[in-house]
Amino acid sequence: MRYSQIMKRMGFRKDQEGIMNRYMREKIHWDRHLENTRNFINRSFRDANPKSVAVLGSGWLLDIPVNEMSKRFEKIYLVDVLHPHQIRKRVGHIDNVELVEADLTGGAVEQLWQYTRDKTPLSEERFTHDVMFFNPLANLEYDVIISANLLNQLDIIVCDFLMKKGYFQQQAPDHLRSRIQAFHIEWIKQTPGCLITDTLEINLHDNTGEKSVKSLLYAELPEGFRTEQWIWEFDTHGTYNEGSTTSMQVQAIEWH
Repeated sequence: MRYSQIMKRMGFRKDQEGIMNRYMREKIHWDRHLENTRNFINRSFRDANPKSVAVLGSGWLLDIPVNEMSKRFEKIYLVDVLHPHQIRKRVGHIDNVELVEADLTGGAVEQLWQYTRDKTPLSEERFTHDVMFFNPLANLEYDVIISANLLNQLDIIVCDFLMKKGYFQQQAPDHLRSRIQAFHIEWIKQTPGCLITDTLEINLHDNTGEKSVKSLLYAELPEGFRTEQWIWEFDTHGTYNEGSTTSMQVQAIEWH
């Protein structure tokens, strides 16, 4: 099966469409978060003179200041598992922008997909320990790297797919989530870069007024010399968690 078909069946296309649909509903609440992300990216790498950058999780470019970056960098690689055709049209005229499709889980998606196609019984051991990770951009050369609102999405989509297939009784094991996130962090911190990610999911329950907090991190974030933090009003309509208003705590980090 082709790469694009695997990504679609694993749920990445549906998730991408869901992001845009939610943005259209929540625009007034999302705009501050998106602006904070763009501003953090624009203020990054000011003490260096990088010529090329890889942007991981470029998606709809809602949080990526691609126009400003195109004037600053000689080469921009916009990297995601799939690129919406609207984005292909939007950046097609920008000479120094190249779209790259890659499995940003480091190969976990395609390996786990193949495991689910095998006829032999699957054990939790195989899911959590047998996956081998590799650099998804080994053939590209870039000076700096940006991971944009991507980290916790890598394990959520994969684990949701596996749970829908019935491989876990209640929830995917934390060890699998940890391995996916830890690989991403270890890979990107080998290059000067910045990361913006959700760290906490905060739910305010409409009926009771009670608040619950869930950690979205299963690996240790890299240390950095510049950090920022803010709250993202993610869902005010109760469509993400029924009967709740959901916010995300966001952490931004830049390192040398």
